[in-house]
Amino acid sequence: MKKVVSILFCCYLLAPVLVSGQILNIDKSDTSDYAKKAQTDFQLSSGLEVDRQQITLWDATNKAEFMLQKNRELLILSGSYRFTYNGPDDILNAGFVHLRFRHNYKNKYQPETFFQYQWDSQRGLAYRTLAGMNMRYNLWKGDKWDFNAGLGLMYEEEKWNYDAVDSTKKPADTSPITNRFIKINSYIRMDVKIGSNSDMAMNIFLQTLPDSFQPRIAPHIQWNIKAGKHTGFSIGFSGVYDEAPVVPIHRFYYSFTNSLTISL
Repeated sequence: MKKVVSILFCCYLLAPVLVSGQILNIDKSDTSDYAKKAQTDFQLSSGLEVDRQQITLWDATNKAEFMLQKNRELLILSGSYRFTYNGPDDILNAGFVHLRFRHNYKNKYQPETFFQYQWDSQRGLAYRTLAGMNMRYNLWKGDKWDFNAGLGLMYEEEKWNYDAVDSTKKPADTSPITNRFIKINSYIRMDVKIGSNSDMAMNIFLQTLPDSFQPRIAPHIQWNIKAGKHTGFSIGFSGVYDEAPVVPIHRFYYSFTNSLTISL
């Protein structure tokens, strides 16, 4: 047993390191039929990450997801925390907490409400709070393919500082900026079952003001590999393109993630 654990750990460290975008988190596909008895699923992942803003940083990331299904209701709670230390200095401090509720989640059309709180010190994001509702449409669901999309409105409040801004681009007044907007929120998602022990999820978000098309676009792709009954590997890429960043940072931000997952 110790030998198997050692091999899995070595494979985990040597696997390609891949990202995580700081934008609305999308829930995973439904996993079971409607049932009167409550069904739960818990997944914990821990791994390495590399991301790019002004400089390239390597850091550790931890994520937990909890899902509850009962009758026609689906509740998903997830959270993530990332950190990088340089001696006594805290270089990177980022994470999110996300809550999502879907009613009639097997239907063609289904309402979903969500709430999210996040922060990212490396980009100068002190906090971002999201709350809204989408109408989700299940376009196609087969044995190996699952394709859906969502469209709705959300309230967004975010506070930015100038910690990540190049000194040559900082204005005279570097007071933090707080914005409050109502935005259009949309996404498309595709899940593909590659084999009996492997699947891939791809999704892209687009958010913008209703009266001004200055989009925030976030692509994400994740490859999950099952290594045992309760263990597996997850490799992913995420990015965020912001047409009009609140402070003068790079418009495109990306990260790669490589993690070991445990499911209960």
